[in-house]
Amino acid sequence: MRNKDPLFMAMQARLRIGQCTDDDYDMLCKRVVSPDNDAKSLRESPWNVAPILVFRNEVRTNINNYCVFDETIKYNQLPTVVLANDRVQNHDIDNIDLRRFLLSLPDNKTEGLPGYLPIVINMPVLITHNIATELHISNGSIGRLVRLVYDNDDENSNSNNNNIRDAKFPINTKYIQKPLYALVELPQCKLTSLLVDQQPTMIPILPEQKTIKIDPKSFVTPTQKRLLNNKTSITICRTQLPIVPAYTMTTHKCQGKTLPCGVIDLVPPPYAKFDLANVYVPISRFTSANTMVILRHFPRSILNQKPHPDLVIELERLKNLSNSN
Repeated sequence: MRNKDPLFMAMQARLRIGQCTDDDYDMLCKRVVSPDNDAKSLRESPWNVAPILVFRNEVRTNINNYCVFDETIKYNQLPTVVLANDRVQNHDIDNIDLRRFLLSLPDNKTEGLPGYLPIVINMPVLITHNIATELHISNGSIGRLVRLVYDNDDENSNSNNNNIRDAKFPINTKYIQKPLYALVELPQCKLTSLLVDQQPTMIPILPEQKTIKIDPKSFVTPTQKRLLNNKTSITICRTQLPIVPAYTMTTHKCQGKTLPCGVIDLVPPPYAKFDLANVYVPISRFTSANTMVILRHFPRSILNQKPHPDLVIELERLKNLSNSN
């Protein structure tokens, strides 16, 4: 990543070792969305289309769902959700309550394959599996959904989906159970296209299949536990498109990326164990302070969290190595 802002780069260097100054804090406070600052509203460009970086997977999922359905209203599209296909011991799951439970699991517990995948054409998507790393089609790649291709049977099957509808989705949502592939535009892809009438960056993403062992104890109610015959774990075979909406990403998932612009939040989640990485990772995704805005005001103290002693030793080793060369 090439940093274009020397002052911003110097602040990042001090943040990494927990030695931010009052000037550093003032610099970041000027990036808070406020009528008194340059970024007055998230409705302004480019912030109205910039990704939002959050700490928790649940928050990411909820914001993404909201954005998807907001886009369907804006462009007069039918709300659409792709359902995962779960099987146990090579058999379909007949118990509706168990199927609902499995579909509702967060995708960070299901190998990046979501149970419910809301989609809208042209939405940003995040690839959740390594498909062809040598071609830059890998876990964490960001693209744009161009088209969803699915089995014709799905056109006539929605009347049978009442048992698996989710109350958090619009009542007129169309549920797709047999996706064939999602056509995704991946600008960073290195594939020379052999596909007729397709650009090199238009990649068909096929459903992936994963065998997943799920520990239900922390998710299930006593009633659901009885449905599982009090088992401590359940193994399922899930088939789903390896993508999720990317209007919002977790700070964990965006590590290693350089983002052209974005919205971050530096206020620690309630009751969370907060460390230096939670602050440094989102701030260091950008090459300039002007390409980043902060959602709300944050406490001064979070800028001076100390790094782990092992990290200090490693940073010193790298510094000495650089100086010796």
